[in-house]
Amino acid sequence: MLNRFLLLAILFIGTTALSFGQESNTQSTEIIPIEEARQQSLGTYVTVTGWVTVTSEFGGPVYFQDETGGLAWYNGDLMRNDGFQLDVARGDSIVITGELGEFGQQGGTPGTGLLQIVGNDVEFEFYPEGNRDIEPVEITEVELNSNDFQGQLVRINNILYNDAGSLFQGGNNYQFQGQTGSGLVRIEQRTDIAGLEIPFGETDVTGVVSQFQSTAQLLPRDRDNLGADPIPGDDVPMDQTFDVVTWNIEWFGSTENGPSDLDIQMNNVLKVIRTIDADLYALQEIASLQSFEALVDSLDEFSGFWAGYSQTQNTAYLFRTAVIDSVNSGQLSTGQNSFDWAGRLPLFFTFDATVNDITRRIYSYNIHAKAFGDQESYERRVNASSQLKSFLDQFRTGDNVIFLGDYNDMLTESSFGGAPSPYDNFVQDENYYTITKSLEEAGAFSFLVGQFQSMIDHITVSHDLIEDHIEGAQRVDNVQSYVANYTSTTSDHAPVWTRFDFSRSLVSIDDQIADRPSSFELEQNYPNPFNPTTNLRFTLPESSNVSVEVFDVMGRRVATVADNQQFSSGSHTLTFDASGLSSGMYIYRVSLAGGESLSGKMMIIK
Repeated sequence: MLNRFLLLAILFIGTTALSFGQESNTQSTEIIPIEEARQQSLGTYVTVTGWVTVTSEFGGPVYFQDETGGLAWYNGDLMRNDGFQLDVARGDSIVITGELGEFGQQGGTPGTGLLQIVGNDVEFEFYPEGNRDIEPVEITEVELNSNDFQGQLVRINNILYNDAGSLFQGGNNYQFQGQTGSGLVRIEQRTDIAGLEIPFGETDVTGVVSQFQSTAQLLPRDRDNLGADPIPGDDVPMDQTFDVVTWNIEWFGSTENGPSDLDIQMNNVLKVIRTIDADLYALQEIASLQSFEALVDSLDEFSGFWAGYSQTQNTAYLFRTAVIDSVNSGQLSTGQNSFDWAGRLPLFFTFDATVNDITRRIYSYNIHAKAFGDQESYERRVNASSQLKSFLDQFRTGDNVIFLGDYNDMLTESSFGGAPSPYDNFVQDENYYTITKSLEEAGAFSFLVGQFQSMIDHITVSHDLIEDHIEGAQRVDNVQSYVANYTSTTSDHAPVWTRFDFSRSLVSIDDQIADRPSSFELEQNYPNPFNPTTNLRFTLPESSNVSVEVFDVMGRRVATVADNQQFSSGSHTLTFDASGLSSGMYIYRVSLAGGESLSGKMMIIK
């Protein structure tokens, strides 16, 4: 083994010839500068030394450089297949012997890919005592594209991204313009960068230089390398906020339809839940009650329940018991057509969420809407969305609603031929806030595989939760950065989540109760006189079944506006259409289930 003095001499001089071991191929292990190693033919065994600039950020390769150049080293077993296995930090010294190979060649032509040390018979040693800070070399766009700096840590100043304002996505390239030309920034899936907004204006970018099929790429290692703004709220501890996730776990617990290894899927699901560390998880595609119960049992701080549909895909909730106090739950059937919901009626969960001694009464609706992009499926989603909104408008006015899940469609337009979104009724209503619409507009996607990558998992809220929301905290979780082979082992959807700060509006449940009306009241209809429609307004001190009827002056009932329908406490407005009635005086009456009623007079003029 090299002693520290000799190692440092090698690293700083780069030309000392030593031997530290013998490879099975019996080739020389004389240490040479990286620049010289890069001139050797592919398949040659070389021994080089340098300082590490990239460790686990990409899940391999590791990048390192000396005073003459840079090089990569890739070994799937050590770096990716079972997670990153190497104990190394940025700046540590490395001495390594191995075969030269090239990844990402164009048409099999040498020199068109990334030069790296490959194979399973590599000998290496890290030396933390030789650690040093590696400063990036400032280069231009022309120098980036020349391939002269491949494998090295560099910085390019004052660039402008073509896609400014969109979100960085893992596995994508982003073109930028600079003082001497254009270039590409490559965002690797395993970094923590995905979900950050692409900066506007001139900015600097740091990364290592790679090449794929003759195209140079600059690979930033983390958020600090980009100069991008942090995600809002990330500086606020999770125990100070209420955090909500919707996640379609592909056929969770079913090897017949989902991932083939249930143990790996379970372990990865647990890892995701513990990594995000949210308070409420609305889940879809739960295919096994046994697996779901095992999941709940594995999470000491959580409880949960599932819908229990007759079909094999169920929705479910997981919730942190220290934050959430359950009030009521079940399948929502009032005003809903099970066929339009593909047999999966909304799973409602009423609960009190308490953070920092502030409590919100919240009504959550977890959905898994009808899938596919054909017209019939689209129309079923339209109908289902309309049914749910009609229920919420009638029974949850003034309440804190979270409507979340696998919408199976987008919010800006539908997957069915660009038709209006089935959820446009929520998008266009100022009483609702479609939190995740901005992610869709920025180019994010929650369905991760194939040609149908899209943003179809969403969160919508109402009332005080609109003000409580930390704007910009919404994100598609960059789950592929910490779960290996995520889409094949765990799910084809990524979790989508966001955060709420109850202290923003400082309205507790006690305040909400105090603000509730103390008596049953009926206001004068407006407009009055009218033709042909008017609004009937009434206020309830508590939830009640209500009938609203219209009579002529002879006492004959001529219309029924509401027939023993349930309304929540608070103010309500119903529209009455008198197109079929003649001019004259009429009486409208609002009756409660307990027998109390109030009446008013209105005039139709035609």
